[in-house]
Amino acid sequence: MFESLKHWLDSLDNQSSLFDNSDDESLHLALASVLYHVIQVDHRESQREASEFRKLLRGEFSLSDEQINYLHTAVESATSNFEEDLRTINEHLNDNPMVKMSFMQKLIKLISIDGVLDDELDDFYRILHVTFPEIETR
Repeated sequence: MFESLKHWLDSLDNQSSLFDNSDDESLHLALASVLYHVIQVDHRESQREASEFRKLLRGEFSLSDEQINYLHTAVESATSNFEEDLRTINEHLNDNPMVKMSFMQKLIKLISIDGVLDDELDDFYRILHVTFPEIETR
């Protein structure tokens, strides 16, 4: 396990030049991690989900294929904290409710690709609660 963690950290050091600064990289890692978490709730990543993941990062966040590959590899091999990633996203997007709303709309699309599972819906509500704490759910 230590070797895989070391390998992942080394890959972060090698690839960090893909982003303008560490804050930018942190935000994109958190976004990719949350998206990937939603995909992996059912413990499998379908081709359609992988395609939508890439499409989202490319279109909404204007990332290159190299950046997307880096993020996908990083989130596949990392064990990040879902709640921490949500806080990172909220911290960076706090002053821009339209971007947060767009993010939530993209999550809805991602969740609905292979049918909505209860676990996916639970995660969506967790994300909604952190992103928009003023909205009451259930």
